[in-house]
Amino acid sequence: MSFASEVKTELTKIRIKPEDVKKAQLMGLTRSCGSLCIGRGGRSVIYKSECIPVSRHIAALATSLYPLDTLMELQTLAHRKNPLSALTLSGEGVDALLADAGVLPGLTASQHSAALPARRLLQNEECARALLRGAFLGSGSVNDPKRGYHLEIVTRTESFTELILSALAAFSLEGRNSQRKDRELVYLKGDDVSALLALMGSNYGALAFENTRTEKDYRNYLNRTNNCESANMDKTISAAVLQKNAILLIEDKKGLKTLPEPLYEAAMLRLRNPNASLAKLAELAEIGKSGMNHRLTRLLRIAEELES
Repeated sequence: MSFASEVKTELTKIRIKPEDVKKAQLMGLTRSCGSLCIGRGGRSVIYKSECIPVSRHIAALATSLYPLDTLMELQTLAHRKNPLSALTLSGEGVDALLADAGVLPGLTASQHSAALPARRLLQNEECARALLRGAFLGSGSVNDPKRGYHLEIVTRTESFTELILSALAAFSLEGRNSQRKDRELVYLKGDDVSALLALMGSNYGALAFENTRTEKDYRNYLNRTNNCESANMDKTISAAVLQKNAILLIEDKKGLKTLPEPLYEAAMLRLRNPNASLAKLAELAEIGKSGMNHRLTRLLRIAEELES
């Protein structure tokens, strides 16, 4: 099962009690994956999904609101690896379902009042959350966080695109719209993906994103630390080589015994410990780092003077 299917399966298990919240979620499902069919028996709505739990969820949700007959079938298509589940809803409750979803046909633009109820949904936080959940269940997809942070919902129409963008904005999420071939879609990137998953009620999905981000941050921290330690080690080695060469030059030109006792001690410690850090040399000399640094710096200056 794909990551997106696991997220959708989790979302279908959320129990919804208020009728207006149920209608909001069914609106999202109907306008994202529902298709109107008009035949001899009247109107019916067909929902198609790659996730069977989603189809079962639609049937349970719709029949709890309207008097409907249900028929579920599996359709095998040549260009798809997995079969599609096709749920057909028919019966006297279809018109009410379509009207509540804002897609009842036969109305002119001036008569179409679906935009008002849809906009009112956004004033109710639970309804707005359910609308987004339904839209994602119907035609949404989300990457496995290990492959990137991307979530998208195929919205199909400009009006539904605007509604979804408004719902996202109500929760301070930055949704963007695009057109792929002949399809309208809304997508999110980055941290907004895990935020939307949590908002819709997918603890599994949100935690997966957060865990992946934590692992990436930790790996980046380790890389930065290793790079920093490597850089510090390179500096230590370079400084030690310069100091050792300076001390050997002094010994060759005038002899180390001519140096004051503190400088002689520092020179001998460096020759005996060619790879030791400044802190280690200071510890051996039982002085502070600044004191040892001062002595080694004086040795470098003496070597420069002798060389010039």
